[in-house]
Amino acid sequence: MARILMGTMPTTGHVRPGLGIAHALVAAGHEVSWYTGSGYGDMIRETGATFLPMSPGVDLDDDAVQQLAITAARKPGLNAVRWGLLNLFLIPIPGWFAELDEIAKRFQPDVVVVDHGFVAGLFLAEKRSIPSVAFSSTPLALSSVDTAPFGMGYAPSASAAGKARNRVLNASVQRVVFANEHRAANEVRQSLGLRALPSFFLNWHVELATRYLAATIPEFEYPRSDLPGHVQFIGALIPPSTTNWTPPAWWPDVAAIRESGRPVIVVTQGSVAREPRKLLLPAIQALATEDVLIVATTGGPDPELVLPRSRRPANLRLERFVPFDKLLPQADLMVTNGGYGGVQQALAAGVPLVVAGQTEDKMEANARVAWSRVGISLANDHPSPKQIAHAVDTVLTDPRYWYRARELAQSYGRLDATALAVEAITAAAAGR
Repeated sequence: MARILMGTMPTTGHVRPGLGIAHALVAAGHEVSWYTGSGYGDMIRETGATFLPMSPGVDLDDDAVQQLAITAARKPGLNAVRWGLLNLFLIPIPGWFAELDEIAKRFQPDVVVVDHGFVAGLFLAEKRSIPSVAFSSTPLALSSVDTAPFGMGYAPSASAAGKARNRVLNASVQRVVFANEHRAANEVRQSLGLRALPSFFLNWHVELATRYLAATIPEFEYPRSDLPGHVQFIGALIPPSTTNWTPPAWWPDVAAIRESGRPVIVVTQGSVAREPRKLLLPAIQALATEDVLIVATTGGPDPELVLPRSRRPANLRLERFVPFDKLLPQADLMVTNGGYGGVQQALAAGVPLVVAGQTEDKMEANARVAWSRVGISLANDHPSPKQIAHAVDTVLTDPRYWYRARELAQSYGRLDATALAVEAITAAAAGR
């Protein structure tokens, strides 16, 4: 059996996709140790893996990342993105690497497994000549002749004009826009005794991995004629089914509304970009007088603080959290800011989407929603109730969105992402 060292960025959206992998590896008899933020111990221990928390000096969680996002948002335009890359992804690497290195000395892993954002783990594997497997928790962020730079939210184009657009934009982003960040990333590498790399630093998560697992289906990812051979599509990494959730008293309303033929609409603010005035409250306002049931989640904040019970419309059920594996199979539509995990879980259940976020990787997830024709992207971080209401009505009344979502659900159903990930990880550990 293999010794497997996992490492993930310390946020819910990066931890949750790995839970099923860890559980399956442990169940198969492998020894799994998982290094990430101290706030995720309970969910990791439930998989059977050994939890290795980050020390206080380098620890983060969703709340800390939210504060970083607020700080970054005060900076104009691309300066906010640059600030986020430096402070969230680059500056912490030496501290994480040092702790991982001490763990590796004791644990002697056969393979290192990381989510795509945790390049500290890939650096460790490179330094110690250990095979590595990376899995994605966002759309595929990899430069290509067929796509514009990740983060612009542009649809792909492999035409002559499109490739010319892509070439110019990619060159601008790599050589000008993020030149300082690329230099800083190489300085981090050199400080760890690794050689500087000429390739663009935002491609390293794919280039440095022995195997790269794109946790989606080809129908929900832009085609690339230059896709590296070690990239494998495995389907969506959906967390294990929830077992310790107690349904609220209103839960039977969901089945009753469905049986009556009225729509059930899920509205979620996500786990990182949790400001309810951006999407949650406008969506509730947009749907308050409609003959639908709204099931909305705050992503963490107290529902009473977000919208006091005395001010809620009669058709709203508002909670901190409702497990999607229980809710989405009964939903007709999801309104979301575009968190990649939630979007894919909706599509795996055949649920079409209205999406609106523009921060983090959300503009890319939402662009893929529009490109794959499974919903409407409002391409707006602060959509109005009128915009949301119009998009919801369009998706609910145009059957093409429902049929397309069902087509993708069938594709998701053909791939067992967890089993494919376990197969890739154990093969890498064995040197195959």
